[in-house]
Amino acid sequence: MRFHEAYRRHVLMPDFRFARQHLAGHFLDAMTAHVRTVKRLKDPKIQAHQKDIERLLDELQKLRNQELPNYNSEVPDLYFAFNQRLEAKLGQETVSFLRMGLSRNDLDMTVYKMRTRHLTLAIIEQVCTLRAALLAQAEKHLATILIAQTHHQPGQPTTVAHYLMAIDNVLSRHLEKLFDGYRHLNTCPLGSAALAGSSHALEREFTASELGFDAPVSNTYEAVASSDWQVDFVNNMQSVALTLSRFVNDLIVWASHNLFRLSDGLVQGSSIMPQKRNPVALEHARTRFSRTLGSAQMVIYSSHNIPYADLNDFGPDIQGALVSLYIQLEGGLELLTACLQEGQFDTGKLAQEALCSDTTATELADELTRHFNYSFQEAHHLAAALVNKLSQEGRILQEATSEDLVNLGGPRLEVKVLKEALDPVAFVERRRGIGGPAPERVKDHVTRALQEQAEYVDRLAHLHSQLAESHQNLVMQRKEKP
Repeated sequence: MRFHEAYRRHVLMPDFRFARQHLAGHFLDAMTAHVRTVKRLKDPKIQAHQKDIERLLDELQKLRNQELPNYNSEVPDLYFAFNQRLEAKLGQETVSFLRMGLSRNDLDMTVYKMRTRHLTLAIIEQVCTLRAALLAQAEKHLATILIAQTHHQPGQPTTVAHYLMAIDNVLSRHLEKLFDGYRHLNTCPLGSAALAGSSHALEREFTASELGFDAPVSNTYEAVASSDWQVDFVNNMQSVALTLSRFVNDLIVWASHNLFRLSDGLVQGSSIMPQKRNPVALEHARTRFSRTLGSAQMVIYSSHNIPYADLNDFGPDIQGALVSLYIQLEGGLELLTACLQEGQFDTGKLAQEALCSDTTATELADELTRHFNYSFQEAHHLAAALVNKLSQEGRILQEATSEDLVNLGGPRLEVKVLKEALDPVAFVERRRGIGGPAPERVKDHVTRALQEQAEYVDRLAHLHSQLAESHQNLVMQRKEKP
C-alpha cells in the first residue's frame, strides 16, 4: 500500500523510528508471549501444528539477534516489518499463528505499558539515589543552624537537617505514589484484541504472567481504550519535579550567599568576571524540572475531550512526550543528586548569619509568658518593641540587655536567662516536640527514614528482578509451563 507523502513523513516514519529505538525488544517479548499462549490452545488445528508454532517461536528468538528493520514506505509500522521478515522465512500460514486473536490495539498498549514500567522503575531508582544523598547531608548537619524564611523574610532558626528532612518526607510520599502507580500500571492488555477479546480461548492470565504483569486487564474494552495509567505516570513525575524545583530554588539562593558551595565540577566561571562561581548545575536542574511539567501537559491534553476508544491520541502520538518527560526528569534528578553529593553547607557562615538575625524574638516572647505572667499578646508586643528599638539604634537582637527591656516597661531578666532566650542554638534545642528541629528529634527521624529507604531499595530490586526474570524466560528456549 502506498501512503501519502505527508502521512509517511509526519506519522509513519517518526513512529517507526521511535519504535525501533525504544520499543523493539518489548514488541518481541509481547509477540513471543502471545504465540506461547496460542500454542497452549486445545484447538485441534493448533495441536496439529505444534512444530510450526515452535518454528515461529524460534524465528522470533532469531529476530533478537538480527539488525532491526529500517523504515520502509510500504510497511506501516515495526510490527508489520517483523511480520514481513517472519513471512519471508516461514510463510503466511505459519505466521498466522502469531496473528490469531492479536490486534495492534492490544499489542501496542501492552508494549507501551511495558516501556512505562521500565521508565517508572528508573525514576524510582533515581529518587532513591537522590534521597540517599539528602539523608547523608542531614546526618552531617543535625546541629547546623539555618535561618528559615517565611514570605521571603527571615523567620525562625531551625537546622539544615530539619529542613532536609522536610524535603525527605515529601520524597517518601512520592516514592509511595510511584510504587503505587507501578502496581496500577502492571496489568496486561494482551489478549483483548481490537476491543472485544477473541473467540479463541486464549489464557490471558498465562500471557500476563509470561510478561511479568500481575494480572490481565479485567475488561477488554478498557484494555485498549484507557489512558489513565499514562496520566497517572505523568502526574507522579510532575509532582516529583514540582517538589524538587522548590528545593533547587532554595539551594540556588543559599549558593548565591555562599552558604551552600558546589564543587568545582558543578559550577562555571564568567567570561569577564574572574571571581564568579555560577551554580549552573542547579540552574540546569531547575530547567529540567520545568521542562518535565511541559512534557506532562502534552500527555494530559492528548487524553482530554476525546472518545473512550482505541485512538492514536494517547497511543503512538504521545509516546515521544512520555520519553521526553522521562529524559528531562532523569536529567534534573541526576544533576541535583550530584549537587547534594558534592555540595557543602558552610557551617561557619550559617552560624554567623543566625547570630545577626532577629529570629529568636518568638522565644523571648515565650520566656516572658512562661515566667512573668504575661499573656502571649503582651509578650509579643514587648518583643516587637525591643526589636524595633534595637534596629533604630543599629544593634542586633543578641546585643539586647535587661535594661533595654526595663526601659520598654518590661521585667528585668537575668543575663543568663536573656542570653539563652536569644540564642539560636537554644531556640532549636528547646523545640523537642514531634517533628521539631531539636537534634535528637531529627536524628530519630533520619534513622527511621534510612530504614524506610532500605525497604524501598529492596522493593525496587524485587520489581527489577521480576521484569528481568520474565524477559529472560521469554528469550530462553524452553518447554512451556504446564
